[in-house]
Amino acid sequence: MKTALSLALLATVAATPVIAGDLRAGAARVSITPPADAFPYASPSSPNDKPFVGVHDDIFTRALVLEDGSKRIVLVSIENVNVPEPAAMVSALAQAAHVPPAQVMVFATHTHSNPLVFFHGHTPSPRQAQELERTQKAAVAAVGQAIAGLAPARISFVRSRGWVNINNGEASTGVKTGDPAAASDKSLDVVQVTGADGRRIALLVDYASHAEVMFRSMTRPDGLEVTGDLPGTVSRLLEDNAAAPVVLYAAGAEGDQLSQYKSLQADAGGLPAKDEGAGGWAILDVQARSLAASVVDALKSAPAPAAQVSLGAAAGQAVCPGVKRARDANNGVVESPAGDVVIPLSLVRLGPVTLAGVGADLGTVLGQGVKDAFAQPTSVVTMTAGAVGYVLDDAAYARATHAVMGSPVRPGCARDAIVGGLKALAKGL
Repeated sequence: MKTALSLALLATVAATPVIAGDLRAGAARVSITPPADAFPYASPSSPNDKPFVGVHDDIFTRALVLEDGSKRIVLVSIENVNVPEPAAMVSALAQAAHVPPAQVMVFATHTHSNPLVFFHGHTPSPRQAQELERTQKAAVAAVGQAIAGLAPARISFVRSRGWVNINNGEASTGVKTGDPAAASDKSLDVVQVTGADGRRIALLVDYASHAEVMFRSMTRPDGLEVTGDLPGTVSRLLEDNAAAPVVLYAAGAEGDQLSQYKSLQADAGGLPAKDEGAGGWAILDVQARSLAASVVDALKSAPAPAAQVSLGAAAGQAVCPGVKRARDANNGVVESPAGDVVIPLSLVRLGPVTLAGVGADLGTVLGQGVKDAFAQPTSVVTMTAGAVGYVLDDAAYARATHAVMGSPVRPGCARDAIVGGLKALAKGL
């Protein structure tokens, strides 16, 4: 383990130095909603799941581009469970923005109600290939529109709290029905970008929760509907009500976090499972409105925005020993060695706040460890390009939960690897 841990602390650093300059910013959103003729949309990689049969609300990719006179930073959110075809996506966005890949941070909102939810890098079906191409083109278009709209800007950061997430309870109880006594980060981070006239150009909202209020809920008799789920609904509520024309949403350390309520409810305490179906949209709306209202309240206490800011970016990786886990005939767990797991890391400094990107379904305890490692306010952005799966704190591996079975790493490595890797990146900024 000593050798593995030493390897894990290595980070490959590609950095742009920080120099203060006059801020310019632009933002845009582009729809990635499948066309009407795409339905019904069944996933060949998950044949037992019901097909998507229509659209409840449009899904988007959003871009925020910032410049300080010497460098350009590109932030892109995609309403999907992960960043599809991550290497190609980052390359396309970097080319579109004329920047090195290290200056692009692209991340998924982690919604589980995009038809690409079950695409995990295997050979795509013809329909999946069309959606992958359309998503990449939309992201590139959003970046292009954001660059075209670059204008003098100011930036501020505020941290508040939101009250719609809960620890999923797997590690503490073994059942994924929520545990209010288990660790749950309520931090609600908001980056506000305004124009010289004081009008908002964009917001970046960061909050830790799986986006699966409507996951696998049969809202139509014959199947599922596309939705941006909690992140998408929060973004649209804020955009439609003039909080900002573009609202990017990033998943915090959401690996073990759920929304308080879901439309498809698991069996618990002797109560049978239940699917609220179309009634689930009210469950989604109530929680999204609560979180959106918390964003609005947070903005009231935001500090005065700064026009002279320092931007910087760095990209690297953490490396941990890998493991494959499988169930045996008695429902026990069999582990076998696997190759090293490379966890993508990125760091983006936006004046008053640092975004710490981790390519994983990161648990809340590890996320808090990242925040505690930096003196400057730091928002944890998970599900960045190349996400490897669940990465949890060591104690969580005591139970063979859904997340543990889906984790590619051995315990005893991730915390030091990720925190050490990010701190190494920070030295280059």
